[in-house]
Amino acid sequence: MHRHLRLQVRPGTSVKKREVLLADWYRSNLKLAVPALLAKWEPIVGAWAEHFYVQHMKTKWGSCNPTARNIRLNTELAKKPPECLEYIVVHELVHLREPTHNDRFIALMNKLMPHWRDCRDMLNRLPVRNEHWDY
Repeated sequence: MHRHLRLQVRPGTSVKKREVLLADWYRSNLKLAVPALLAKWEPIVGAWAEHFYVQHMKTKWGSCNPTARNIRLNTELAKKPPECLEYIVVHELVHLREPTHNDRFIALMNKLMPHWRDCRDMLNRLPVRNEHWDY
């Protein structure tokens, strides 16, 4: 497992610019990973997202709009283990079928991804931000 990421920039690059570059890199990597997960899970779940968006979210790992059939994913997922991203993609796709966390939603999650609670617990144990800058 990789524990460090080296960001090389021109001398004198501000901390703010470094943060923006790193955030853009994470966002790009997440945008590259999601289409394969959607292609895998949409037919299994029986729900298709019209669009997905990646954005910084302060309090949620993901969200969806069942009417517009859009899902939103927190950019911080790019820093988490891949199974966490997969869990959130499945979670949001299931919400396109069942908008609330009711018994039907839980039954669908249990059927489609039996280990979903393990993924949720792992995600919630990990820090939202885990960056250390060495200058």
